[in-house]
Amino acid sequence: MTRNEILRALAANGDDRMLLAAALDKLETCRTRNYPTHTRFLDMRERALVQQAVRLAGGERECLFWGGYADAERTCALFYPDYLTEEQAKEDSPFVLLRAEKQPADTLTHRDYLGALMGLQINREMVGDILVSDQGAEILAMQEVADFLLTHFAQAGRKRVSLSQQPLSDLKVPAVTETVGEGSVASLRLDSVIALVFSLSRGDAQAYIEKGLVFLNQQPCLKPGRDVDAGDRITVRGKGRARIEALGGVSRKGRQFIRYARS
Repeated sequence: MTRNEILRALAANGDDRMLLAAALDKLETCRTRNYPTHTRFLDMRERALVQQAVRLAGGERECLFWGGYADAERTCALFYPDYLTEEQAKEDSPFVLLRAEKQPADTLTHRDYLGALMGLQINREMVGDILVSDQGAEILAMQEVADFLLTHFAQAGRKRVSLSQQPLSDLKVPAVTETVGEGSVASLRLDSVIALVFSLSRGDAQAYIEKGLVFLNQQPCLKPGRDVDAGDRITVRGKGRARIEALGGVSRKGRQFIRYARS
């Protein structure tokens, strides 16, 4: 498909068109000038759009999505020529690791750190995942804003923090606490599974899906009737993540048993 055909097929509004046009331009630059290019950080919906556009442009082998670690929610699209491997493209990352350290007695949340960044007039697309721990937070940020943040980012949630740049290889990903659960559903429809796993009513589960707040295997899913399978990963914005561990047997009443891990 041509660039204009891809934009017409995928862009639902002006913002989508700008996002996709910029990503396709990066892909074309990589192809014609034979050097790596990249987008800024994409959320999961934006990533899915760019992924579709790249596929339609025949660029799947020239692109990877990377956010600093395997399960990153916010990622950059990295376009790389054939003389680089995926690992080399990752090593030439367009973002850096900034480590915010706090006082042991202070309690700071993801919202505190993000709010402080936004208070410095940093666009959200310039910041990747913020991984909060008892010691502080690991902040992934685009290289072009790193010096500014190192100079001006001194507090979060009205508490003082110390910011330093660290090698990306030293990224500390906090251990995720998972809750394992079991239950049964009338069917393996996405809305039924979400209702069980996240303790929602069926109606609320459907509302989350219809609002574009549900991602199945990192892809937005707007179909409540989409079947879920073992190994699938589900993200519900504002509720958390879950992984379908296994499918069990079927009860006498025809209900499907499932085991899941939620974080």
